[in-house]
Amino acid sequence: MRNVIVGKDKITIDSGYFFARGVFETILVKDKPIFLDEHINRLNNGINTLQIGELVEVEDINNIIKDFNIKNCVLKIVVTEKNMVLETRELVYKSGDYLIGFSLKVAGTLKNSTSKLTYIKSMNYLENLLEREEALKEGYNEVIFLNEKGYVCEGSLSNIFIVKDGIILTPEVKSGLLPGVVRDYVIKNFQVVEKEINLDEVMNADEIFITNSLLGIMGVSKFENRILTENKITIKIREEYESKIENRRGV
Repeated sequence: MRNVIVGKDKITIDSGYFFARGVFETILVKDKPIFLDEHINRLNNGINTLQIGELVEVEDINNIIKDFNIKNCVLKIVVTEKNMVLETRELVYKSGDYLIGFSLKVAGTLKNSTSKLTYIKSMNYLENLLEREEALKEGYNEVIFLNEKGYVCEGSLSNIFIVKDGIILTPEVKSGLLPGVVRDYVIKNFQVVEKEINLDEVMNADEIFITNSLLGIMGVSKFENRILTENKITIKIREEYESKIENRRGV
C-alpha cells in the first residue's frame, strides 16, 4: 500500500528517490479532468513496466480530485513503490502563445529507440529537461529529438506532427517516442500517416505542430532557422480539439 500525499507532506524514501524508479502523469483539469482514463491507463502501463506495485484506480483519483476540489489547474501525479504524490499548479500557456506559435530546434542528444524508458513517462526525465533548458536559453520554446538512426521522434515535452501537401504525418512509435494522449486524439480523429520521418521532411514541411496534454495543439512558427507561415490545417485541428475538450468538461 502506497502513501497518498496531496500537497505538502513527507514521502517515504524508496527506489523512486534513489534511482528515479517511478512514473508520472500531468493532467489538465477544467471543471473535471480531461482524458483521465487515458492518463491513468498510461500511468499503469509504466507501473507494470517498472514493476513498482499495484495499479492506480481511476475512481481513487477522481475521489481525490473531488475531495480536494481540484479544478482549473494542472494536476501532476507521481507514483513510486511506496508513494503516490499529487500536486497542482497553474496552467502557464496563454491565448497569445497560440497566435505567435512555438519555435523549435533539434536537440544535441539522440533518443534511444531500443530503451524501455523511452516508451513510458518515467521519472528519468533529466535529459529532456536539460536539452529544453538549453533551447530556452537560445530563444526557442521546445527541442526535437532524433533517434540513433537519424529519424525524428519527439520533443522534450511534446509529440510532433508535420503537414505536407495536405497530408498529416507523425513519427511512428517505434522511432522512439512516448505516445501522448493528445497525439492519440489527433490520430483517431484525423487522417494521419505514422511513419519514419527524417529531418529533411520536417525542414520542408508546409506546417508543423506539436501536442501535449497542457498545450493541446500548438502551431510551430519557426523550425531551426526556417520561418513557417502556413497554419490552416493546424488551426482546424486545434479548433476541433478545443471544442472537444470543452464538451468533456462535465465528463
